[in-house]
Amino acid sequence: MASITAPGIGSGLDIQSIVSKLMAIERQPLQRLQQKQSQLETQISAYGKLSSTISTFQSAMEALGSFDALRVFSTNTSNPDVIDLTATSSADLGTFGVEVVRLAEKHKTSSSEVLNTATFGGAAGDSLSIQVGSVATDTITVDMSTAMTLQDIRDAINNDTANPGVQATVINGDNGNQKLILTATRSGSEGALTFSYGGSIASTTLNMQTLNNIGGDINLLNSEFNVDGYNITRQSNNVSDVISGVTLNLVNADPGNTYTVEINRDLESVEESVQAFADAFNELRSSIKSLRKGELEADSSLLSIERRVFSVLNTPATGGAFSVLSDVGLNMQKDGTMLLAKSDLQSALQTNFDGVAELFASDTDGFAKRLVDLADNLLASDGLLETRTDGLEARIDIVVNRQDAFLRNLDAVEARYRAQFSALDALVGQLQGTGQFLTSQLAQLPGANS
Repeated sequence: MASITAPGIGSGLDIQSIVSKLMAIERQPLQRLQQKQSQLETQISAYGKLSSTISTFQSAMEALGSFDALRVFSTNTSNPDVIDLTATSSADLGTFGVEVVRLAEKHKTSSSEVLNTATFGGAAGDSLSIQVGSVATDTITVDMSTAMTLQDIRDAINNDTANPGVQATVINGDNGNQKLILTATRSGSEGALTFSYGGSIASTTLNMQTLNNIGGDINLLNSEFNVDGYNITRQSNNVSDVISGVTLNLVNADPGNTYTVEINRDLESVEESVQAFADAFNELRSSIKSLRKGELEADSSLLSIERRVFSVLNTPATGGAFSVLSDVGLNMQKDGTMLLAKSDLQSALQTNFDGVAELFASDTDGFAKRLVDLADNLLASDGLLETRTDGLEARIDIVVNRQDAFLRNLDAVEARYRAQFSALDALVGQLQGTGQFLTSQLAQLPGANS
């Protein structure tokens, strides 16, 4: 039934205005609940920002938290068009002279030129076998007991799921002629193709001939180069087993000319990572300071995080050449920020690189390693941040449920007020009518007007 919202019909009471003002008072607890929900949501958002800042802090620590991350090398070559190189964290430092005598090639063979309608085989036992390299089991056999064109042979080779490493192509020339080209998929002598035949198929049937300029010596498919006068051959042009931790990329042959390659520590990259360490710490501390003055004011979790970070920073490393961050130029300022003295860091890196690496990345008490572990703990599903966020979300659920219950009760309260004031209006109207009647009767009594 619709609520009565018109002014009182008995006494003229403004029921709508009275009920509206009373309901505004009744809704005040709801407004407080809504404000509480907004406050809790703001705190959850603040924890999200803090989590993001700690994650960024963790990434900066990880760049210094392992020996592999710190052992970064720069490489240089005097002629990258002939020889290039890359280095891993296990590279040997040094300068070497490299001469590229010959590049490794993939063995390539070609059949004689035949008409595109020509067929081969067709008798029982006819076959073509291709061995790749020196291992007899790395062989593919094409059954030619049914007559086959070059296209058929090509498809049989390429579609064989056990193909050991040979790619077939048909080249179409003039006047309807074509050739079958067979190419090893790996370079060097271990990719060399050897042919054998069965039935009526003979070496002269397809007349496969090597296209590489090796004069019948498959070892000339290997790369040849020398390092500091030491002559070396390999199966490919990407060589990672000559200089420890270094891959030599042979680009072009240039026999008779020697070029210089260098492997050095990339100290500039390490300096950038240490600067990022200081920047990430300062950003984390600034974020905590801002949250303590704002969304998470008086939240003890922030103080706990800050104390745990400073506990790591104030606990010296043991057993290495350096024990505290100031030994490598990271100094705490009076305002609690961290400042990098680059000259001190550069000196430490140049005199004792391994000592610097140990200070940050030691598994037992390296500063970056310990801070990475701390961030892992804080960001874990059962860590401080997630636990606090879960608690706030649970409180929001309670507040929302109370709001829902309150809203349901408000409807009943408003209906009760309307019923009470409608009854009051009717009663006042009756009393006014009675008063008017009595006044009229009294006026008619003898002597009433004298």
